[in-house]
Amino acid sequence: MSSTKLLLENNNGVFLYKKDFGQESNWRSDNYYKFIYSLMGTIDYQTNRSQLTLHNQHFILFNPLDEHKQLAIDDRKFLIELNPSFLNEVSQALYPVHNDIQFATHIQKNSQISNWVRFVLDFVQLEKDDTKSMEIFLEHSFTQLALMLLKSAVGTHTQDINLNTYKTIDPQIYKTILALKEDYQHSWTLNEMAKVANLSKFQFAHYFKDILGISPYSWLQTYRVVKSQEMLKKNITLY
Repeated sequence: MSSTKLLLENNNGVFLYKKDFGQESNWRSDNYYKFIYSLMGTIDYQTNRSQLTLHNQHFILFNPLDEHKQLAIDDRKFLIELNPSFLNEVSQALYPVHNDIQFATHIQKNSQISNWVRFVLDFVQLEKDDTKSMEIFLEHSFTQLALMLLKSAVGTHTQDINLNTYKTIDPQIYKTILALKEDYQHSWTLNEMAKVANLSKFQFAHYFKDILGISPYSWLQTYRVVKSQEMLKKNITLY
């Protein structure tokens, strides 16, 4: 894409693609859900709780009013801001959720979302001068992204973590995370996880993070939170 910056927006959100970056190391808190995707190289962000590094094809979600700042970026950034009322309207069509969704603020990776990002960039590059086409495309693209994020990204709406993506693209990882799910209360060691994947523990730790964007222990902890959250919801319903 020849332009170093492309900004498109409608009532549902804002699309931003940038190659060149000035100083952006100030704290920010936006009124939108912010989806940030690393196209190449790394992007470093800081939140009130931790410092996060996105590598190629990793993404992160910031909730409305989450404080964050960008510390450094190697190459290019793909960013979409989604209107909270729009995203929560989509979520209520899928889940019995009455409160605003809060996503877990950790690095993630998903092959379907990566494919979607590539498709969007290809279309925008070809059609960016056709205003009417871009308006229609953008409206549907925001809906597609909202659906994929609600299905794949962990948040207060999450009832389970879907493993279907990994079943075909990476059977080793699928087998391992299925085992973690089935016995999530077990005090798993890295050796035990690696044995399921038939890899050394060093190979497994690196491979797992490359595929999912987070460490095996971080994934397991996230799943435990999801299960605890679901049990809490059931208890509240009973009473």
